[in-house]
Amino acid sequence: MSKKLLFKVLVALCFVAVAVVWLLSALNVIEVNMSWLIAIFAFALAALFIIYGFASKTVGVAKKLYIVFGGALAVAGVFALIGSFMDKENVARLVLPIIAIAVTVVVLLCILAVGGKKWDQADNENIGYKDYRTRKREEEERKRQENENEQDK
Repeated sequence: MSKKLLFKVLVALCFVAVAVVWLLSALNVIEVNMSWLIAIFAFALAALFIIYGFASKTVGVAKKLYIVFGGALAVAGVFALIGSFMDKENVARLVLPIIAIAVTVVVLLCILAVGGKKWDQADNENIGYKDYRTRKREEEERKRQENENEQDK
């Protein structure tokens, strides 16, 4: 099974699991705190997106996008978890520090995932790269020298 398919199946299974628990809670079969359910769901998706960001062989921007989205889900999970424990006044004081910590961790993970590159290096930035006109000119020069060498024989 490919990584993309496995990732999509695991994300779908997370949604199915939450929907089943929500249904069982609505039918009064089990008693579930919705804040906890949202937090667990957000943490599971965050872990999937961050792991997929590290494991995928995509370009650096896509890797960073997966990791940033996973970080945003982790922050949502933390807020859901804190919201179930504390009253509103204390939560308001914690919002900015949590966001600051999450942003720094996500930026660090993005740097680690792409090896410190800001973007993917294009061919024209490689050492010794020659553009089309230069290659054509050198090819014509080489053909002319070959013709001159053949005529001299």
